[in-house]
Amino acid sequence: MRKFWLFLLPVILFAFEAKAYDVYGLYANFKRVGLDLGTSKVSNYREYEGSPNTEINQNTQGVLKGVFEFAFEYEQPKYRWDNSVYAEYGKSKIHGNSGKKSHVENADKLLFASDFTYKIWHLKQNKSDIGPFANIAYQTEFTADSGAKRQSLIRAQQGLKLINGTHGITDFHLAMVEEFDTTYDKDDTKTAWQIGLTYKYPFADKYRFEFETYYRDYMSYSRYEPTDFRYEWAAIAKLNVKVHDKFFVEPYVSYFRAEDRKNDKAGSNVVFGVAVAYSEIFDM
Repeated sequence: MRKFWLFLLPVILFAFEAKAYDVYGLYANFKRVGLDLGTSKVSNYREYEGSPNTEINQNTQGVLKGVFEFAFEYEQPKYRWDNSVYAEYGKSKIHGNSGKKSHVENADKLLFASDFTYKIWHLKQNKSDIGPFANIAYQTEFTADSGAKRQSLIRAQQGLKLINGTHGITDFHLAMVEEFDTTYDKDDTKTAWQIGLTYKYPFADKYRFEFETYYRDYMSYSRYEPTDFRYEWAAIAKLNVKVHDKFFVEPYVSYFRAEDRKNDKAGSNVVFGVAVAYSEIFDM
């Protein structure tokens, strides 16, 4: 319960990610096609070398990854239905336990998701909509890394969601989560609760500060798997700078922290970097 209130504090402080459309219909949203360059520091990576999560299973030094994020977004007065794909892949120079340098994956994620939100309430102050939502997603990797298993799972969420905000908290959700994990030889079903938000503050025409975070806490498991997380927390703060039309640059700092069932120490990853990307929306 203490973790819940510590995480809820930013929600209270920030006050009230999908883009709101003035004309209802179907849109093709190229959210991001870009390249991220940075440096990271991973804590307790030795304890997590067998984890399928690439963010904490290596002591990465340099980060270079490509990112692609695309969605078909269908906006109507009473509901919104998004179908998206997110992909990232990158390799890093690392210093392993033996002291030798090598190159391994520092980012490897492929996520397909479908998200439906039914609009019940409308907030005039930031033009946002609130209602129940359901999300189904499949998450995997392009390749396995560091002798760990290749991650593969289906995740379903149901809860309450705020969408389409134009400023302040533009996206917020509180949900129950069910995961069907096929990463290992024996399937594993897990139940969790999750909270997350996106905060945006535009200023000076070409600049926008953004903060995104989520916290997921696992409550039950169908069986014991040592590398299953007890909880995970991810956050990223970035400054979006529009440099030309649809192109932008984003200095950022990101943080990921998780603790699995076999370790008392949490693994964490801090990244300082800059992204160069392109985004565009097409009316279908």
